[in-house]
Amino acid sequence: MNFKFDVKDLVIFTKIVSSGLLIVGFILLGYYAGLYFENKYDLAQSTPVWGALIGAVLGLLQCWKMIKSIVDQLRGDSK
Repeated sequence: MNFKFDVKDLVIFTKIVSSGLLIVGFILLGYYAGLYFENKYDLAQSTPVWGALIGAVLGLLQCWKMIKSIVDQLRGDSK
């Protein structure tokens, strides 16, 4: 087995793993923002759920941009 360790591979791996944490962070931010607005403005009890859904969408968009930039960078390196 011919295994070659490259620091560049480790950097790419950590970016991919951190993208999952980015999504979770946006979901939690949306949930807690929804809780805040629910309590402050006496909104419906579903507000934290909607906040979490909006956070998930925003997190996925940011994750997509980050992974797309990684893929574009890898394609540029291979040419």
